[in-house]
Parts: sequence; C-alpha cells; structure tokens
Amino acid sequence: MKLLLALNHEDIEVYIKSLPGIGVLNIVDSKRSLLDAVSNDKYDLVLISKELPGSEEMDSLIEVLVSEKFKSQRIAYLYGSYDNFCDEFIRYLLYHGIYDFYVGEDITSKDIGRLIFKPAGRERAYYYFNSHYDNELENNKNKGPIKRKSLIKSGFGSLLNIKKKRNPVEKLIISMISNQATGKSHTAWNLSYCFSKLGYATSLINIDRGYSANLFFNIDEVYYNLLDFSIENNRHKDILDNCFSRRNLKVITGKLGIEEAIGSEDFIKLLYSIRTKSDITIIDTRTGLSELTRLSIKNSMYDLVIFDCDIMHFYMNMRMVEELKDDFAPEKTIALINNTNVRSSSHKFIYNELISTGIPFKDIAYISNCGYIGYEAMHTGLTPYQTAVNGYKGFLSDFDSLLDKLGI
Repeated sequence: MKLLLALNHEDIEVYIKSLPGIGVLNIVDSKRSLLDAVSNDKYDLVLISKELPGSEEMDSLIEVLVSEKFKSQRIAYLYGSYDNFCDEFIRYLLYHGIYDFYVGEDITSKDIGRLIFKPAGRERAYYYFNSHYDNELENNKNKGPIKRKSLIKSGFGSLLNIKKKRNPVEKLIISMISNQATGKSHTAWNLSYCFSKLGYATSLINIDRGYSANLFFNIDEVYYNLLDFSIENNRHKDILDNCFSRRNLKVITGKLGIEEAIGSEDFIKLLYSIRTKSDITIIDTRTGLSELTRLSIKNSMYDLVIFDCDIMHFYMNMRMVEELKDDFAPEKTIALINNTNVRSSSHKFIYNELISTGIPFKDIAYISNCGYIGYEAMHTGLTPYQTAVNGYKGFLSDFDSLLDKLGI
C-alpha cells in the first residue's frame, strides 16, 4: 500500500510507521503540502485529520481530492471530538463518496487499522452515520445550511430524518440473567446500543467474567485491567470517567477470559457509582445463579430472563427461578425468547411452556435470529442492531418491541 499521511499528529504517525503492509509512507504537515503531494504522485490512501493546519478551507480541499484527476485515491478522515459542525461535515463527506471516517477524541489501534486496511463502503458508512449521529441533528438544525436537496437526490434522504427521544425514564436498572448460554451478552450488546441511540446516558456492567463485551464492542486492550485497578485502588466512583466509552454509552468490563468474580461489596459500590450518573444501567450477569446475580436482581427495576428454543436450557432456567425463591419477582421479570423464529414449532413449544408454568411474568418477549450478522459485526465497533437494516428487519422490530415492554 502507498499511503500519504496528513494528520499533524506525531503519535499516530509513529504508530502507523510500525504497521506491516505499507510499502510507501509519506507524511505532510499542512494543507498546502498535501495538495502538492497528491499533485505530484498517486496514493492508494490519503489519511487526513481535521487538525491539519493551513489557510485552505477543508471543504474546498475535499472537492479537489475527489475531483476527476485524483478520484482513484481513497480518502479516510479523522474528525476528532464531536462538535456542532460534525453532522453537516460528515454528510458532506458521504455526499462526495468518502466513506471512511472516525469521530471521537480517543482513537485506538483497531480504529486506525480499520480506516487503513478495511474500507467501509457506502452501506456501512451509511449505517454508522445514521446510527451514531441522528440524535444530534435536532440540536444542530440552526447551526447552518444543509444541502438537503442534493443529498436527497443522491439517495441519502433518510439521513435527514430526526429520531425523537422517547419518554424520559427514572434511573432504570435492568438485570440480564440466565442459567445457560442463551445470548445474555449478545442481547445486552444490542439493547445498550438501542438505549444510547435514543439519547440516554447508558452504562453496561459486564460481570460475566468471560467478558464477551470486549469482543462485541471491539474494546481495546488498554481498558482490560481498568475494572480490577479501580477496585484494588478503591476508585469505584471514578469508573465511568475511565472506562470504554462511545459517546453516551459506557461499558465496564475486565480482561477477556478471567473467571474470578468480583466481590459483593465491590459490586454494590460500583453499581451505586454507575447508576447515579446513568439514565439506564444494564447488568450482564454471569451464567448461572451466584451471589452477584441475586444482588443484581435485588437492585434492578426489570429482570430479563433469557431463554432460547432449547428445551434443556428452558428447564435449567426454570430451575434457577425456583432456586431464587423470594428474590424472584415475576411482576418485574420479562421472559425473553432469544435467537428464535416465531413461526417455528420450537418457538411455539417454548412459548407454550412459559405460559403453562403459570408464572405471572410482566411480559413475554422474543428476539429473532439475526443470522451471521452478529459474527460479522464483532470487532467492528458496530452492533447487529445497527447493521440489520437489510434482510433482518424482524430483528430490529423485535428490539423496538422490547423497548416498549420496558416502558421506553
């Protein structure tokens, strides 16, 4: 690969120099030198930062880089921290066929690798924009003109839709429980994104010590030891200031594969610190019944018992419900049939078994099978909910229905 860096960021430049697979690497330090470089040579990728100095306007610079003369060069753009002009500028990039961009203060090695080696393409960029920025459109509608007509003609009309935040909630705490591997973490992954997309300050506590959240959310290894460090140094109250964050979504997790559970006292301290700063807190408990599961249920407003269409898993979950005894509160419990097809005989069987238990669940919900999309979304920073627009619309509507059952 032949790469031109126009970042004005020494640390990122040093890191990229160490990456394999880059045959030629040139670095420029201003907008003017960038124009000179692309005029004199051709590159596979031009990586630009918002921080690049120079008197030239960035939109004019983009116009030149995507012109007929230079259009064979792919462009990736680092916007930096989100501001009032971000939405309009990202639309501008999309309109000009630039689909690789990153918005945020903290960029990780995986983000850089994605921008350089894994081109997003139009559809993925479309999903990323529509999912991450539509909550900000209403706040920015008076910040300046938007080229609505030209965007609509180019097939980006739905990017202009404004999704209104649903009714506000009061410090909602949701506990995810199951006695078998029925998809608790996968559900928490998508559900936490749904809440954050609606504008709520959302926190996910991953106390399932397998820490699958690291894979689902594409969490950089720099965060792996944060949970244990915070506990060991009695810094529970600071956990949200340092944990993995995607705008208004916070994910508290630990090192992948560690089996040792955190203590009950530490869990309560963490939960107290997190819920006071969050609109919605989701607790992804470990599989099976433990003291932390009981504590999670005692402190939650809703419990989601995650079933699937396996009859053995059904009986194991029912056994857990029995063992919970007085800690089990059916009036705040939603039985969720996960990874299912409502038209299948297996779904109908599990549903009828739930009814026949006579347990007065708050509700019974279900989530469709999202196929391979879950695997494809891992390590991308995206969730299946974000990427399921085409082909898995039932998956989307099932999650929206679950939000309704939770009163959101």
